[in-house]
Amino acid sequence: MSTLSLLDVPKLKELVRPYGYNIHMHDACGGQSFTLERTGEKASADVYGAIETFFAARHMTVRFYDDAKLNFVVQ
Repeated sequence: MSTLSLLDVPKLKELVRPYGYNIHMHDACGGQSFTLERTGEKASADVYGAIETFFAARHMTVRFYDDAKLNFVVQ
């Protein structure tokens, strides 16, 4: 699994905010995982493309692992 720099976490949080989401990073020995939390009534599905673009710029691929697409890891 790939690892996002802790310096990039605030950038990711700022990226998802306008789409009506907050993001939480879970960092453990086995790697990192991320959880999206809806913060507004107008949550936009466009957030998924923005997240994928953000990680692609860092040579990583996003893999959502639940049907609601609120939890993911990067590779």
